[in-house]
Amino acid sequence: MTTLAPEVTVLLACVRFYLHTTTKSEVTCLLASDLNWTTLLRSAIDNGVMPVLYQSLKAMEDLVPRAVMVQLQTCNRMNGLQNFSQTKELLKILAQLENAGIDAIAFKGPTLAASAYGNVTLRQFNDLDILVRQEEFWQAKAVFIALGYQSSAKEADEIDTFNRYLQISLSHSNPEVTMFNQRFEPSLLHSNPERSIDMHWGIPPRRLRKSDQFERLWENLYPINLMNQPIKTFSPEATLVIQCMNVAKEPWKRSFKQICDAGQIIQAHPDLNWHSALKLSFELRSQRLFLIGLSVTRQLLHIPLPQFMLEMLVRSQPTDELLFLPEGLRLRTPLSKLQVWWREYTYQLKTLDRWWDGLFITGHYLQWILKVGLLPSEREREFLPLPNGLFFLYYLLRPIRLLLKYSHILK
Repeated sequence: MTTLAPEVTVLLACVRFYLHTTTKSEVTCLLASDLNWTTLLRSAIDNGVMPVLYQSLKAMEDLVPRAVMVQLQTCNRMNGLQNFSQTKELLKILAQLENAGIDAIAFKGPTLAASAYGNVTLRQFNDLDILVRQEEFWQAKAVFIALGYQSSAKEADEIDTFNRYLQISLSHSNPEVTMFNQRFEPSLLHSNPERSIDMHWGIPPRRLRKSDQFERLWENLYPINLMNQPIKTFSPEATLVIQCMNVAKEPWKRSFKQICDAGQIIQAHPDLNWHSALKLSFELRSQRLFLIGLSVTRQLLHIPLPQFMLEMLVRSQPTDELLFLPEGLRLRTPLSKLQVWWREYTYQLKTLDRWWDGLFITGHYLQWILKVGLLPSEREREFLPLPNGLFFLYYLLRPIRLLLKYSHILK
């Protein structure tokens, strides 16, 4: 594991303290006088666990500078106000979808805060996530548009994210959000100048062309009360599978929030049906990702697991290239679209449950290359002028040029 900065080490210890997997004394011994409290607060916000840091430090307030606690209290209050506003918006949207005859499942966001943390103010989130069935997806989008939401993506990009990431993003600016961002510094909690919604029809990464496996998610629903209104969300088992997949699927984007969420779900549901969770992850063709996420959560947060699950982790030996990459060491240089796709493609191949699922994934990426990457450009035409009858040769020349250009990322 990469050596963490003192502030990140303290933040991790505070997350463990919140989850009751470390003692108060083990945290207080880390609160040295030369600790950069501004960096600690910024790390907590960047990692999405500011409310957790605040709750932990309240228990040792005498060791924290008064100005720091006041700032944390202010941030926590801002987060709570924003979360209440987002929760009201979610309930309004779900009501509109129900009126349109569209089944929808709210997950992550306020539903995860309420079901796992016990309070919508105890989790930091910026957007809302809603799952609908694939056949009702575009009808649901029309409902969002009627509510003032819109997509900033081009139609071709929207279709691509629909097929590859199983979702599209929509946003909406309204007076309530504008007033909130005028009152508070928007960048402090990375609050969006617009309300954002991710509308899903499945849970990425996608393993199969058919969407039948996502129907299993609709069989794992769990009723909760959100602001005294009953709604449906995923069962604790399905929620844990999804959160562990979020921990594992893109390690270069991993944050403490994802890991803390997985740990909190386990702690909040001591009677969790682990066999059901394993079965669901298997049916989603993502059991290896589930086990990687579970292993990372256990290693970083010291979350206790049932003995048979520990034995399964030992047998399966899920590997993870980056247990946790501190913010300061994250890659800052923007990647080209091809580099991003190559990183995603190779990592998906490494985390497959069945090697033959890689055929679908490879076919999907080849389809994109043929659609976008192999279209002849002016460079090919300038390099080798050909008559119209030999135009097809440009399709052979372009991949060779691209391989030479990007050979350094394919090693």
